[in-house]
This record gives sequence, C-alpha cells and structure tokens, in this order.
Amino acid sequence: MARDPFQRRLLIRSRLAEGYELSEAGLKDLQHVMTDLFPRAAYADLTADAVSVDVLVRKDFTSEKDAFSASFRRADGTVIRTREYFQDMLSRKSCPDYKSVYDGKRDGFDHRLVFYSTESMPGKAGSI
Repeated sequence: MARDPFQRRLLIRSRLAEGYELSEAGLKDLQHVMTDLFPRAAYADLTADAVSVDVLVRKDFTSEKDAFSASFRRADGTVIRTREYFQDMLSRKSCPDYKSVYDGKRDGFDHRLVFYSTESMPGKAGSI
C-alpha cells in the first residue's frame, strides 16, 4: 500500500475580533489568506506537539491591514506559544508541500484542515 506523503496534520481555527467587520471582498480575501498563505507562515512555528492553531483576525492600525494573533495548542488544548503575524509578511514565508481544506464553521470559528508533506523535507520528517 502506498504511503500518504501528507502526514503532518494541523487544524487552523480562525475568527474575527469582536467589532472587526470586513466587506464581502474582504472576507473573500481573508479566506484566501487563511487557506493559502497562513499555513506557510505557521509552519515555521510548529512544534512536535502542536495539533491546532487558534487565530484571532484583527486590524493592524499601523499598516491598516489584517493582523493575526495565533495560539499554537496541544491536543489537550493547552497553549504552547503565541505568535503575531502581519498580512505583509505572510506571502514571504515558505514550507513543504501542503493541502489546505475549508471544513466549515463551528463554535464561531472557521475551521481549516492543513496537511503538510513530510516527504519533501529531507532530514526534517521527525522534527515537526
């Protein structure tokens, strides 16, 4: 049986900060950012025990663009670390191949499942 090269899984849960509203075009752009760009940026901050990331999307008043407050969590829900990301920096990040799938909205969060390839990471398969 062939081995699935996408072995590293991550759940990304995102929501807008209270009072932060986006237009229809802004929501569509956010969907693109959270599906295509954010998984690349989050990859460098993963630890071996991280299974999910909770992301609060807010406006950065300095740049007038979206900012992302991320909490990396273990399976039991405890926070491993928090990290701030800014929209401008997301497109400059890279990572191994990955698949990202929108999995609906639950409990006020949009859910995305991300599957990272461990085959394209020479010598790093056990490090994340």
